[in-house]
Amino acid sequence: MRFKVILPVLLISFMTITGSIFAKKLSKTNLAQLYEEYNFSSIQAVIYHKWDSISQVYVSINPDDFRFLANQNHTVIQANIEVRYELYQSYESSEILDSATIKVTDTSSYGKGLEMIIDFEVKARFPGNYVLKIIVTDLNIAQDNEIFRLFDLSKSNKKSRQYFLVTDNDGYPVFNNFILPGQYFHILYNDTSVHKLYIRYYDQTFPLAKPPFANVKAVTYTFKPDSILSTYLVEGYSPLLELPYKGIYHIQPDLTKSDGLTLFNFDDGFPEIATPASAIAPLRYLTTLKEYDKLLSYTNYKSAIDSFWLERSSNQQERAKSMIKKYYSRVQYSNKIFSSFVEGWKTDRGLIYIIYGPPTEVYRKDDEEKWIYGKAGNPLSIIFYFYKVDNPFTENDFSLSRSPSHKKSWYIAIDNWRR
Repeated sequence: MRFKVILPVLLISFMTITGSIFAKKLSKTNLAQLYEEYNFSSIQAVIYHKWDSISQVYVSINPDDFRFLANQNHTVIQANIEVRYELYQSYESSEILDSATIKVTDTSSYGKGLEMIIDFEVKARFPGNYVLKIIVTDLNIAQDNEIFRLFDLSKSNKKSRQYFLVTDNDGYPVFNNFILPGQYFHILYNDTSVHKLYIRYYDQTFPLAKPPFANVKAVTYTFKPDSILSTYLVEGYSPLLELPYKGIYHIQPDLTKSDGLTLFNFDDGFPEIATPASAIAPLRYLTTLKEYDKLLSYTNYKSAIDSFWLERSSNQQERAKSMIKKYYSRVQYSNKIFSSFVEGWKTDRGLIYIIYGPPTEVYRKDDEEKWIYGKAGNPLSIIFYFYKVDNPFTENDFSLSRSPSHKKSWYIAIDNWRR
């Protein structure tokens, strides 16, 4: 368990926008960095709409990932971190609506395993939907010192998820949309006139993604809840809550509307692959049905997994360990980045990421992602298109445009894993 510290912001320099400020359109920018496996730090953010004109943003980073150096007087060792944000109307817009730079000097976190939380306000007016770009820079190193993430800032409906803030028992923001077994939390809702929240609970199992060439029939999920619960609010604040069962919890102030906050209870230890049993299922992407059934027939799943990977590596233990590390690191990364109403490894983007690896180029529009393996314009490059799905539970549901043309590259990629 990581401890948390909200650091004081020692220097804030706001960019005052007196005229229009423009940058390269996000849709024209190669966003492959979003899916690189080994950035120097991870960035998480949660957005809470405080007022019609202001949204509060909480950013979580790991101070251990930053370089701590002695200051000019050699009296203290400190990290120098810059957090910058830019607000766009959409991926297709080049105009920056709001921007600021926040510089933090930290001398207290070195070697302590703390989670650093920095919060700031963004000027985003209701109604509207925006894209928030957050850039984090380690000022103590000269190169490879900047990473960024993009977040949808949705402010068109006052019953939508960003009008809720989930906090832990100590009042710190919860940065994930999944809640682990035994984890307690509070919910803060923007509208203090609401005194009751309804919780639709869904205990459903969804299939994992199909190969990129498969002929997949469109499935319409009715999402009929298995039960409906409720909790009360006092000044917009809920009592301490937990999610007792695995499944989907859709939390709403009004049952006649589809909008609300959704929290998920996935496997124990999620997003990590914490048990041999949870490591079996992702192997379905690499196996025939007969092979997969054989794995399931083992009484000891660890033995099943070891047997599978040793066979793939011609009984070379070190190579097997390397393949296991590579495969399951992608599974876990997919859980962190691509989870929607199902675990990230089960999604279309998770499927492609696990089998093909990080894309060389990524281009994003408001409702589309384009992944390129190779170079844009090269006829030998492999290209995948993902389209955003209108889903009441998540803004992170993207469906792959499948095509028979992907069949050859898929089997080559699978063969590379199975050698």
